[in-house]
Amino acid sequence: MSKTFVHGYAVVIGVDENQIKRLALPAVAKDVTAVYEVLIHPERCAYDKENVRLVNGSEATGKNILEAFLWLKEKAKQDPEATAVIYYSGHGMRDKKTDRYYLIPYDIESLARVRVSALKAEEIQASISEIRAKRTLIILDCCHASGMDVKDIDPDEPELDAVAFPELPETKEVPAYEEGRKDVSELAEGEGRAILNSSTGPESSYVRPDRKMSVFTYHLIEALTGHAPHDDDDTVVYVTDVMSWVTKKVKQTAAEINKSQTPVMRTDGVFPVAQLIGGQGLPLGKGVEAPDPLAPLPTVNTGGGDFAGRDMTQKEGGVHFEGGDVDIAGPVVGGSVNELVMGNKTEHSEVIQGDKIGGDKVGGDKISVGSVSGGVVSIGRESQAIGSTVKSGGENRPELTELFKPLYQTVAAEGPQTMPIVISLQGEVEKGKTADDQKIAGAIMDVADAVPAARPIMKALFQDPQIASFVQDLQMTQFALMRLG
Repeated sequence: MSKTFVHGYAVVIGVDENQIKRLALPAVAKDVTAVYEVLIHPERCAYDKENVRLVNGSEATGKNILEAFLWLKEKAKQDPEATAVIYYSGHGMRDKKTDRYYLIPYDIESLARVRVSALKAEEIQASISEIRAKRTLIILDCCHASGMDVKDIDPDEPELDAVAFPELPETKEVPAYEEGRKDVSELAEGEGRAILNSSTGPESSYVRPDRKMSVFTYHLIEALTGHAPHDDDDTVVYVTDVMSWVTKKVKQTAAEINKSQTPVMRTDGVFPVAQLIGGQGLPLGKGVEAPDPLAPLPTVNTGGGDFAGRDMTQKEGGVHFEGGDVDIAGPVVGGSVNELVMGNKTEHSEVIQGDKIGGDKVGGDKISVGSVSGGVVSIGRESQAIGSTVKSGGENRPELTELFKPLYQTVAAEGPQTMPIVISLQGEVEKGKTADDQKIAGAIMDVADAVPAARPIMKALFQDPQIASFVQDLQMTQFALMRLG
């Protein structure tokens, strides 16, 4: 049984997009997504999702970044036992004339205006200093130098230089990390402050050769998911686990690609920063392997019924069935489909607006889909699938059903078991400006994962003026759409 990291709060900030197009950082988008998802996953770090704020894409403006720090400050103020984690990835630059350091937010219009539009190091330092959490971990993966394998671009402005983030004033006196620090007497009441910089001032922060993640973030996630040496009875990840693993592995990986990258680590205490595999621990002595950061995260079993060894994922956007045929499913919790009962036969329901979805047969099995708004849904693949009335909470809008038709056709042909999620997605979209951002985003990502062929169709769907008029203000939805490619 997973345990929530009750007093954990985090802001995950990634400036992966920029109004200056050449400053876009696709690798940062992958990094922040991976860190965010690992933090909130109940079988990884197990932070309460409500206690983690993601700021990226076009939302990573200077104002929103500072507001995220303020949000974290208020969370820490309300919880005397708070552990606050800050993860920042993006461009860092220094003004050669003034020797002032800046972080480059999304909304800077020109590097020539860096003194006006960028975030000054002093602003960042002041904001972080005001976060009075009992335990604080600050992770800065700023992108420094130019080249094919690094996460930055040399600025055209001759007065600017790409350098590492300067040390925060309050951490200059914090001692450098010493290998092996994990005094058992400190663990129960551990507190303090720790800071991790991805590299030293003159060095670069590199991306893995496969371009799937940065070297630093890959090993950071390894450390957060049990790769660092630990005792068999450990159920939490300590800041020193992170320090020891990241320091060693980043230098090692960089050397393997003939580069030099040395993380800078400081800590004045030993304290937990996350649950270890949801608090279940990872008994390495019993042959259990720590998960690969690039592997898909496990689905979460909500206990909806007897699935004959299959997993069901309940996400905000609907219900996602993994692993093929399902024998019997109990009530679906929290989705738009109230009940889904599956047996050994195939039943057919009415078709959407008189048209068949995906033809009479898909993979040798009949597939039929009922009405979407307020009707009955029936899907099947070698088994009976009868869905109860879909209650979308929105109004019945035939024009939206027509817009969704290509998506239904593709999903029916390529992944009919995912149809309930599409139905849930349309139901939420029908709510317009009152739609739940997280539910829409969750459904988009679930459909994209289950039916890759649906990705371009969903992208086009959400560009339609009827839908784009309100989803442009939904942060998580925009993030999900960005992931469609």
